[in-house]
Amino acid sequence: MGWLSPPDRREITLLLFCTTVYILAYNLETSLQLLGVDSVATSGALFSRIGLGKTRAIDRDGRKPNGWRDKLENEIYGDWKWDEGHVAGNGDERTQRVGAGRHGAAWASRAEIGEVAGKLFGEVPVDEALQWWRNDAPQTKVLKHAAGYTVLDNVFIYDGGVYLVTDHTKDFPPMPAIVSSTGPGFGKWTLLSRRQAATQFGQFGGVIRGVSWMAADPTPHNSTLLALWRTYSSLDPSIDSLGRTRLAPPHRLILPHHRFFTDEDPPLDQDTVRRRRVDTGFHPYLAKAAFPHLTVMYFQDFEDYAQMKVPFMFERLVVADREAASRVADDVDPEFLTAFEVRNSSEVSVNWWEPIRRNMLRFLDLDDGEKSRVVTYIVTQGVEGRAKLKEEVHEKLVSTLKKMERNVGCEVHIIYEDNKRTPWTERIGAIARSSVVLGVHGNHLMDFAFMKRSQHSTFIEMYPERKFVRDRAVIADSLGQQYVAWSGSQ
Repeated sequence: MGWLSPPDRREITLLLFCTTVYILAYNLETSLQLLGVDSVATSGALFSRIGLGKTRAIDRDGRKPNGWRDKLENEIYGDWKWDEGHVAGNGDERTQRVGAGRHGAAWASRAEIGEVAGKLFGEVPVDEALQWWRNDAPQTKVLKHAAGYTVLDNVFIYDGGVYLVTDHTKDFPPMPAIVSSTGPGFGKWTLLSRRQAATQFGQFGGVIRGVSWMAADPTPHNSTLLALWRTYSSLDPSIDSLGRTRLAPPHRLILPHHRFFTDEDPPLDQDTVRRRRVDTGFHPYLAKAAFPHLTVMYFQDFEDYAQMKVPFMFERLVVADREAASRVADDVDPEFLTAFEVRNSSEVSVNWWEPIRRNMLRFLDLDDGEKSRVVTYIVTQGVEGRAKLKEEVHEKLVSTLKKMERNVGCEVHIIYEDNKRTPWTERIGAIARSSVVLGVHGNHLMDFAFMKRSQHSTFIEMYPERKFVRDRAVIADSLGQQYVAWSGSQ
């Protein structure tokens, strides 16, 4: 066979084999990765065995590869495990329930909370703080409305006033049905035509992006957050039983008539003195736990906008005004009734409260699938200004509940309404796990909305004879919970 003869099968096979070995050897690191082998650690272990010096390679966790680690490194770092996307540890560092640990803080892994950088409603680049509308200011739109509870787009504030811009006033609800209350934050709201708006506001203004809530009432009430979310949730009738919704979170709650503190501002050299905060109608922890994106703004913040002498436009505003709602309510109905009486399933999901309830569960690090039967009695004995049971009746009720716990096997919590005897986190945690909550009537019971949602969930409110109000009954009905008003022996 001559030199120029075609190669035979054996020679072709040998040539292919050599080429393959060369490629794999030349790209050894990539080849090992394809086989699922840590190339850096493998080569480190190999060369350390034959004494070819130290490595300068660093693994993905910032340590030397396994084959190069020595006693000093293990002494400094330890033998903690490390998974990509997590800090090193034994797993306990990835989540912590509220109240645990040195500082009592709660945290969760990114896998549990999802993406933190996703685009939300109202997010724009930082250089779009102003909007130029020339002589054509954006018109206000009414998205949802019931007396006292309205969702609006493009609401203007300027020089201490609130303005709605439209050329179609006949399509708008009467202004007193939107907002009737006035106070230090603003006077009566005003309707403007586009031509009037151009004269009043000029050609541009600031934009307050995202979803804003406003409690227009001059007096606080603990139905405010519930009613605002109920109104806002009507924009998404598809909220499911797992609390999944397409609604953007509310960014701010504005209390335009309420100052942050109840007393006068102290001298500047006494700015560290502890002061009493204003009563907002809800516990300050509640808004932070159930609505973690929500910032609360007060009269001083709203006053800043007025003093700037520049128009600002709310991109979306959900406004609640109990005074406006009370104009259409009967004497026996709660002032906030109109926010909860929409019953058409095509307009409001039966799961409307689930996103918020589940926010609270995540904050408390509770499992919604827990099957245990839990009963919680909210005690008002010794709390000034609260309705309460006779002492002997209270003691008998507590004794009966504890006996039921022993004999029936359910879990019973006796918690107090005041924060000194039962911290807020402990109280709301007990309620969130409960299928039965009971207590003497009053607004302090409004947290029952966070109790476990099931066909057996029951809220029992105790009244003296010949006295009853529908406030909590209306909310329980909208949540799909059973409601029992207990008076005397029935």
